[in-house]
Amino acid sequence: MPVIDYNASWMTYNSFLALIAVLLGFLVFKVNGKFLKLIIGLLWFIFLPNTIYIFTDLEHFIVQWQEVSPTFKYLLLLQYVIFELIGIFTFLLALFPLERVINITKFFKKRKIQSLIVFNFLVAFGMVLGRVERLNSWDIFFNPHGVITSAKNVIFSADLLGLTVLFGLLCNFIYFLFRDKLLSVIKKFY
Repeated sequence: MPVIDYNASWMTYNSFLALIAVLLGFLVFKVNGKFLKLIIGLLWFIFLPNTIYIFTDLEHFIVQWQEVSPTFKYLLLLQYVIFELIGIFTFLLALFPLERVINITKFFKKRKIQSLIVFNFLVAFGMVLGRVERLNSWDIFFNPHGVITSAKNVIFSADLLGLTVLFGLLCNFIYFLFRDKLLSVIKKFY
């Protein structure tokens, strides 16, 4: 199977998972009932790391660049650029509901920027669980013991905590770089 076709299958799957978080984030404000909002909000939180997780797929690009012919190098590059843009876009869109929650919550509203920063580090923790511990979002339901074990592995490993911090800095950099522009565009639709 050519590298381009191979990438399209699993990167499309990762993009689909990223879109789930976006849809759940917007759905949480459209449904009625606190219990339903809570359930959808928890699902949103569980799927949120899938948005920016697409960035971790860049490690495959370096290896694949060596494997493809010069003709396909540009197609490979285009494919990764498209999927990384999807990752940035879904990450920004999926975090928009958090902005709304912070604005209506008195405690967090006073600490808005700090709350966003901490939350992005939680997303980074989820990225490490996915990339290193090979967990998926649905493992919380089907393998909760494995999730707890993997979370402990990350917490008690200096290397994995360092990776979490690195991913957290990446999440915060991307979010705050594009945040104001995103909020101004989204507010036009609300």
